[in-house]
Amino acid sequence: TSMGCTALCPLPSPDFESVVHGIEPRAIIMWRATNLKNGDALGSDPYVVVRVGEAGTSWEQKSRSAGRRGAVAGENKNPLWNFGFTAETAGLSKPEVHVRVYDMDLFNDDDLLGEGRVLLQNLDDTEKEVALVGKGGAIAGSVFASGGYEDLLAEKNIKAWVGYESIAPQGPVKSWDITEATIPIRVATAPMPKALRGIFWLMDQEKGTALVSFAGPSHDGGGCSVGSLRGKFYSIRCSGDRVWSWADETDKFNIWATQQADLIYHFVFDNAEQPRKCQIYPESRALDIVLNNEWLLDYEMELEEELDDKFPGSVVWRRRSAILGQEGLLTYCIVQVVDEHGNRIQPAWDRFVEYQNSAKAGERPGKIFYHEIEASSSIPALGCSMCCGNRRRAEGGHAWNRPWA
Repeated sequence: TSMGCTALCPLPSPDFESVVHGIEPRAIIMWRATNLKNGDALGSDPYVVVRVGEAGTSWEQKSRSAGRRGAVAGENKNPLWNFGFTAETAGLSKPEVHVRVYDMDLFNDDDLLGEGRVLLQNLDDTEKEVALVGKGGAIAGSVFASGGYEDLLAEKNIKAWVGYESIAPQGPVKSWDITEATIPIRVATAPMPKALRGIFWLMDQEKGTALVSFAGPSHDGGGCSVGSLRGKFYSIRCSGDRVWSWADETDKFNIWATQQADLIYHFVFDNAEQPRKCQIYPESRALDIVLNNEWLLDYEMELEEELDDKFPGSVVWRRRSAILGQEGLLTYCIVQVVDEHGNRIQPAWDRFVEYQNSAKAGERPGKIFYHEIEASSSIPALGCSMCCGNRRRAEGGHAWNRPWA
């Protein structure tokens, strides 16, 4: 990361309403901190975690998935971070930047040194001081932040940081009766491309996957379900927060295996605005393994136009799988059954209901099962650095080679 502190002319006042509605993302830069307290007798190894959410909400209520975590500055009470990122603010009437500074510990939970808040609209291209409040309300130092349009990062010579907040523990499995009015699966909206909005049904999966969504941000963390493409890249956690569901909770292979592996699918699209094709790479977050050799396992997805007469009004993707080069082993359709406004799309929705009520859907017809992470239980940081996979990801590194990096 470059040390970009050159004085620039102030940015023009942004049209904040356009920013709120997601027309243009905002850039946020965390420069440094001063006068931090020692986390323990050995001093402090401070790092910063940033979440963006509605003003006045608690840390836990702000999305973990879009949260960003900076690198550790070793034994320094006045650390320089100089990292920046862009934040989508769609749906937020008054976006607030919420900052927490932690002391990294090797074998215990990371110590919270202090936290602070600042309205996004109060940040500009200068370094704004944000006071940190520690235990008991005592002043615990300050952080310095800037904010502006997306090009602020380039103007300040700051490379966009890819380190997301560490992944949260999986939430409990819950059930939903498909006759109920409110669908618990999150609905994908803008800024996701239109072909990925709404909720999708994975057809003919029997007891396996039912409804899935590219929605976000969720409370998963780890860069999963952030609510917008990062370039052409998106990640969904199968045991994630209201973004994936199964037809039958008794199917041990689908639910139990994905829980134990902490299965994540990485989607790499051909185009960020109008995607038509996608390569999918599965990862076991628990084992820190990704299957990125397409000769071994090749998962693909492509927009299907020949089924417009069968599912009018729905976006339809065709999923194809190949193992060891043998194609056609598994092919099925992914059909949009709910639009970006939360409306059920006919006749696709009725086809989904009919299938879920049939014996093909397993021993619990008429229900789907999903994970949900309660906002109040979203743990802020992993304490043990021996959880090396999560620690490396949080600091922007990775144990395996990402073909989309």
